[in-house]
Amino acid sequence: MADDALSTARTNELTAEQVSAFDRDGFVVVTGLYAPSDMLEWKRVSQEQLQRDDQGISASGVRVWMSDAIHPLLRTAMADRHVVRMLTQLIGPHVEFLSAKVVLKNSSTSFASPWHQDYFYWEGSNKLSIWIALHHATLHNENAFVNRIDPKDLADWPQQTVELKRGDAVFFHDMAVHSSHPNTAGVDRWSLISTYRDASIVDASTVWPTAMVVAGKSANV
Repeated sequence: MADDALSTARTNELTAEQVSAFDRDGFVVVTGLYAPSDMLEWKRVSQEQLQRDDQGISASGVRVWMSDAIHPLLRTAMADRHVVRMLTQLIGPHVEFLSAKVVLKNSSTSFASPWHQDYFYWEGSNKLSIWIALHHATLHNENAFVNRIDPKDLADWPQQTVELKRGDAVFFHDMAVHSSHPNTAGVDRWSLISTYRDASIVDASTVWPTAMVVAGKSANV
């Protein structure tokens, strides 16, 4: 897929208000980041790759692909210039793409994901992830962005449930506390979560053996 054929966002960069919201809250919702038709194609190639992979998808409905193992169409999309522009607004001029994971909550998924912060799964330098809705994410089947945290410890914290349409996304910091509701809609719900880091910072994390520079230069070589 040629770069100019990739879907375009409603705007090619975040507003000052959106950048401020990310800095304040640790996340920001971007509507219409990708065209709905592209999301259907992403789902199709994800399903194809899952069928080819020996590991398939885990019992929890998650499959992670490193930057050098992801489907070529998705690898190109992870470096799409309008998304990279938004990433540089939030991270800085040097950005690396690390990995993407497809998340499936099928019609029989009844469990919720606990409150957690992604940072404690990988440590090292801070990361930014983009939760991308391949299906509509409604109150009954969606992920809410607000290692396991006791809900009692969050009793006084403000919480926000985010509903998204296909192609909408949430940019979120790895220290943002988030969880997901159980899928009670009776239909499958697919999403893709891509992860990036500031390439100018040497990252002590050992989770990612490879990375793809999408802007600037990398100190991790």
